Amino acid sequence: MLTQEQITAANKANLETLAQLSRKAFDGIEKLMELNLQVAKTLMQENVEHLQDSSKAKDIKEYMSMQANFVQPMTEKAIAYSKHFYSIANDTQSGINEVSKADIQKLSTQMQKSMKDISSQTPNNSDAMVNLIKQAVANASTAFESSQKAVKQAIDMSTHQTQSAAESALKASDKLFKNTVVK
Repeated sequence: MLTQEQITAANKANLETLAQLSRKAFDGIEKLMELNLQVAKTLMQENVEHLQDSSKAKDIKEYMSMQANFVQPMTEKAIAYSKHFYSIANDTQSGINEVSKADIQKLSTQMQKSMKDISSQTPNNSDAMVNLIKQAVANASTAFESSQKAVKQAIDMSTHQTQSAAESALKASDKLFKNTVVK
């Protein structure tokens, strides 16, 4: 029932979808690499500066104070990194989901058109089979939409939990820092 042109068009469409998905994934990887390189450069620079400053400490109390002042912002930086990381991951996942959703919608539309073509060309006794296939396509579309919603909810929940944990860690770090500096 399929012509060579239809097969070629389907293969071309599949390759384009694969290319789009690959671009989205590599864009996300590139952003993560840039983030990690920037973090590494910043940490290296801050560590060198801290070591230089620490070598100038006159006594252990001043050294410990310098250490506390150096370590305290690390929690905030880790939280900022985590938020940035999840933002990139979320954006990448959203981009991949958009490409997938568009491809599924296009495929569903093509299937519906094919079902109409088949039903117009078949005798009346095959209506049950055509309806069964139509229902299968509709069920597949519904399942895909449900899975997309579940993925989005999981990402949202993960982001919320990460933010809550980060805020709790920041509060605990502030409390510990204040107790260390006071003593």
